[in-house]
Amino acid sequence: TGAVPISATTTLKAKAFKTNYAADDVTTAVYTINPPAATPTFSPAGGTYDNEQSVTISSATAGATIYYTTDGSTPTTSSAQYSAPLAVVSSKTLKAIAVKTGYTDSAVGTAGYTLQAATPAFSPGGGTFNNDQTVTLSTTTAGATIYYTTDNSTPNAASNLYTGALTVSATTTVVALAF
Repeated sequence: TGAVPISATTTLKAKAFKTNYAADDVTTAVYTINPPAATPTFSPAGGTYDNEQSVTISSATAGATIYYTTDGSTPTTSSAQYSAPLAVVSSKTLKAIAVKTGYTDSAVGTAGYTLQAATPAFSPGGGTFNNDQTVTLSTTTAGATIYYTTDNSTPNAASNLYTGALTVSATTTVVALAF
C-alpha cells in the first residue's frame, strides 16, 4: 500500500497479483544497509593544557581501524593508522576516522590541543612586609622559562630571565610569564 521502510540489510521479495491475470514472477531486491562506524573519541578531550599530553583515540565500534592526522587535515585510509597513544608536545588539532568492513566510514572526530605554560607562582605571595623579601618564581610546566618585569609591564622574551630568587627591598610589582 506504500513505501516499505528498510533499516537493516534486507532481501525484499515481491509478486504482483490481479484478478483474471496470471500470477507474476517473484522479483527480488537486496538492500544492504551499512551503518556508520562510531565516531572516534579522544582521551583526554581537546582543550588547553600546561604540559604535554598522551592522547588515546578510540571508537565504540569494536574492531574498527582508526586513521588520524595531526595537522588538522581530514583523515583518509591513507593517513597514519592509530596503534598507540599519541604524544602531543605542541599545540595541534587531531582528527580521526574509524573504518570497519560492513560499515561506512565514521564521521570525522576532532580534538584541538593548546599547550600553554602554567602561570608562574610566587613564594611568598604578594603582600605587605616589614623587611626585605626573597621571592622565588616557579611554574608546573616542565622545561618552561620564566621572564619577569618589576615595573608592572607585561613580560616577553626580551624581559628579565628568571634564574634564581629575587630580592625585593622596596615596594615593587613583579609580573611574570612562563614560556
